[in-house]
Amino acid sequence: MDRPAWWAFEAALVATLLTAGLSQRRALVLLGISRGSWQLRLRPRPRSLQPVPHRQRRAPAWLSTVEVDAITAKLTTAFASGKSVYQAYFEAWDAADPVASLSSWYRIAHAHLEASRPVRRRARHRTTAMPQWDATGPMQVWSWDITKLKGPYVGTSYDLYVILDVFSRKIVGWRVEALESGDLAKDLFERAITDHGGVIPRIVHSDGGASMTSRTLTELFRDLTVQVSRNRPRVSNDNPYSESWFKTAKYAPTAPRFFTDLDHARAWAATFVAWYNTQHRHSSLEGHTPATVHDGTWVHVHQQRQAVLADLAAAHPERFTQAWRVKTPHAHVVLNTPQPDNRLTTG
Repeated sequence: MDRPAWWAFEAALVATLLTAGLSQRRALVLLGISRGSWQLRLRPRPRSLQPVPHRQRRAPAWLSTVEVDAITAKLTTAFASGKSVYQAYFEAWDAADPVASLSSWYRIAHAHLEASRPVRRRARHRTTAMPQWDATGPMQVWSWDITKLKGPYVGTSYDLYVILDVFSRKIVGWRVEALESGDLAKDLFERAITDHGGVIPRIVHSDGGASMTSRTLTELFRDLTVQVSRNRPRVSNDNPYSESWFKTAKYAPTAPRFFTDLDHARAWAATFVAWYNTQHRHSSLEGHTPATVHDGTWVHVHQQRQAVLADLAAAHPERFTQAWRVKTPHAHVVLNTPQPDNRLTTG
């Protein structure tokens, strides 16, 4: 029996059951016919002469071709200067022209510009347990470390000293020298404290290197009543904030593979630290720069982003199924403890 004949037979059975006093729903249940299929048989939809595949059917929330082209152009310009999708998105948002969500930017980059995306070199790191502390504001906890910058010859390197405020991720002190010394580290901390109005951090975290445990630096921290936080012995990667910054610096597209001399290393470090503090949209700060979180001006940027989002929601209500709020940075920065979900407030 072909399909039309079978449908006619089922229709006759339904009519018989309706005559016997059953409801249409009960009759369909007894015959095992879905109500949707039954309604389509009664009122069939006209066949499309040119069917469109489901994935190509446009939805009201889809971006227009003009918007996709605008995002593609912004990403092309950003990739040419070595910026990531994340950096380009927040720069466009701060310029009041985000056009779409961050996921849409990543989707467009993957679909149209995957071959031209700047790819950083990757390094392996293993996670380890660490001492515990909690920072709720700038100038409370500093993390510092020293890393090697490659010189022009084998066996030649320069030491980059970096002090980082873990709450704001701002570099509060740095220097590049030809050797590692506790006296140089002490001078760096004294200048960092002076440059920040004499405010002394509560905790300084570091590993157990020779400069970190030197007598001169230890005496300075004791005189300033600074609590020293040390990594556990025989753990090579237990200073996440400093190590993360070193990776950001060394694997940046603008980082050279080696430095010709000490002046070259100092000039590059000065440029990179200035860019990082004032222009780098930090993923742990919800796209804000370390300098704005450090001095509190992130509030104005946050309010501007919220206004831009409100204008976008008003212009395209079909894209917003609920009221969206722009996230603020975390109110706690912790080490080896559960991360609270508290956020900074703008009031």
